[in-house]
Amino acid sequence: MEATESISTVTILKQTESLCPKCLRVIPAQVVTEGRAVYQEKACPEHGMFKNYLWPDAVHYKWMNSFEFPYHRPQKPSAPQKGCPRDCGPCTSHLRKPTLVELELTHRCNLRCPVCFMAAGSARTAPADPDLATIEATFRAVMARTGPETSIQLTGGEPTIREDLAEIVRLGRRVGFNAIEVNTNGVVIANDPGYVGQLTAAGISGIYLQFDGLSGAVYEQIRGENLLALKRRAIENCRAAGVQVVLAMTVIGGINDDQMGAVLDFALENRDTVVGIAYQPAFGSGRFEVTPEKRLTMGDVAFMLAAQSHGLLEPYDLWPLASSPVCDAATYLVEKQGRLTPLTRLITRDEYVSYHNPDSPQGSVFWDIAAERFPELGPGLSIIVMNFMDANSFDLARLRECSMLVAGTDGRMVPFCVFQLTDSAGNRLGK
Repeated sequence: MEATESISTVTILKQTESLCPKCLRVIPAQVVTEGRAVYQEKACPEHGMFKNYLWPDAVHYKWMNSFEFPYHRPQKPSAPQKGCPRDCGPCTSHLRKPTLVELELTHRCNLRCPVCFMAAGSARTAPADPDLATIEATFRAVMARTGPETSIQLTGGEPTIREDLAEIVRLGRRVGFNAIEVNTNGVVIANDPGYVGQLTAAGISGIYLQFDGLSGAVYEQIRGENLLALKRRAIENCRAAGVQVVLAMTVIGGINDDQMGAVLDFALENRDTVVGIAYQPAFGSGRFEVTPEKRLTMGDVAFMLAAQSHGLLEPYDLWPLASSPVCDAATYLVEKQGRLTPLTRLITRDEYVSYHNPDSPQGSVFWDIAAERFPELGPGLSIIVMNFMDANSFDLARLRECSMLVAGTDGRMVPFCVFQLTDSAGNRLGK
């Protein structure tokens, strides 16, 4: 995103607050339409004016924002000192309680991906891993402020680097969490056929597998090497262990945006093991910057995925979840009378809001509704699009509705987009 000379005359959809991408100062912003598209415009007194693309279709954007869900505020919020986004804990300004909390187990990684919002590194450059006592204390702090229904995702870096990962899973289960997922690139799972069985025995609920497409060239561009065969082996090992997999696809314009439909086809062919897909348009953080020509949003993914789905999906089949309406959207493909159908075509909007469980994490919202409302249909495939913010697109109104948080060792839980936030030079908030 480049500074512009002036804010153009456009239709204003809303006023909000954002951040200067140069210095991370909180500044006024407005969301506007220009032609069919939606943009955020803002001005920093030091670094000038900025314009950032948000959505391809204003009608669709307004429709997404027409969904409304009751607020369920977090338990035991902290008192704000500096204000959003600098001291979230979450604080009394936060509108939604956590439904998914990440625990970062290491900064080390066994890959060196060009696209890495964590900027994870080797054992030589990474800080020391938290020990088991610290991790247990973090589990207990999250439990005290949320409850056993909160989903836990163990992440990093690459969490499978830790030799004690199974013991960490057992710790979380002993503390009382029912759902513990491992976020992984799949290298260790692929290369050790018995490894995922150990995690299953320890009590994991699933694997969240980095899966960027179905060609070697895609992995060479995004991950630095051809990992396709490795990804397939990881899924086969999960199948053998009886553990479910969610495919997490980082989507980058001009690199793999044309493979979203192929990933959907692959997931449908492997529904015995693959239970969901998370499409994640790339955002700027760590050592990765998204150039304007490669930047995609949730709106882009909704339209592009629909076009690649062979008529299975339409953009309006993906409905907002109970964060900000433009933070994430989903549907759930179920088999009805021998045909796959989005669950969002089987219920009304009013029914959706009434059935919605505020404890359901993002990827499980429709899954949980289907289990209650249509138990006869059996398991389906969850599809979610996650619209993460960076310094360019940051919107403090969206931030206050975040339900996906990262737990720190100090007892605070910080929204994911704050935890990953960096300025245009790669410096993290407050540094």
